[in-house]
Amino acid sequence: PLKPEKPSSPLFATVSFAELASANIVGYTTFNLNAEYTLIGLCFEDVAGGAMDINTAIPYAEGMNKALSSANADNVQVMGGDGVYTTYFLSNGQYGKASAPSYKAELDGKWLKTAGVECTDKVPSGAAFWYVSRTAKTTPHTITVAGGVVAAEATEPVTCTATYTLFGNPYACEVPLNGNVIVTGGTTALASANADNIQVMGGDGVYTTYFLSNGQYGKASAPSYKEELNGTWVKTAGVACTDTIPVGGAFWYVSRTKNNTVTIKNPISK
Repeated sequence: PLKPEKPSSPLFATVSFAELASANIVGYTTFNLNAEYTLIGLCFEDVAGGAMDINTAIPYAEGMNKALSSANADNVQVMGGDGVYTTYFLSNGQYGKASAPSYKAELDGKWLKTAGVECTDKVPSGAAFWYVSRTAKTTPHTITVAGGVVAAEATEPVTCTATYTLFGNPYACEVPLNGNVIVTGGTTALASANADNIQVMGGDGVYTTYFLSNGQYGKASAPSYKEELNGTWVKTAGVACTDTIPVGGAFWYVSRTKNNTVTIKNPISK
């Protein structure tokens, strides 16, 4: 399913930064896990630029659960552009038969797709994934996501070819919805039921829904109109919205046409 029945979102810590070789800025942010499913957006890239190795992006830390297979280990489930998830699990280095497994020490604490096989898959900034914790519901713990700070002015446009498309905040800062989440070919309307939506999960597991306004508000039979709200994201018809996507946050884009494009502008790019 696209959404777990009762998902929960991380609590976001302030991003910490450091200088690397007097050129690239690196940083990290910490997520407090207290539920089985946590939705996270990768807000960093490789320090040399481009997509990050998954084992660099999400390093092993105390509290994570390792096992021989995905059924018992913590998972990272990354949604691809085709809407299909790729699942990685945190290996304990074992592989083969559970009754008499073999062991590779170099794979202990690494993210794998197949037990016993090294994984070098890369994850781009802005990718969104579910972190599936086997223990966080009863024993909350933290994970750290780290990497190079994205300096690009904007993401490449992504075409939404399905009703639901998952996006992550690709930047190490909050991203205002209006002015920074840019839509071409989106559907505007008086209410969320007919307009394109952005659905952001909160720390209580409840989604906040924003819709692309046509500027109208009030009764559908005789609406009023605010020109300045036409084409903007709002929570309530007729009311301007200044909300942001948090650091490490992710959101579902709900497309009515399945043919619009989304670009996310960097609020701190020069």
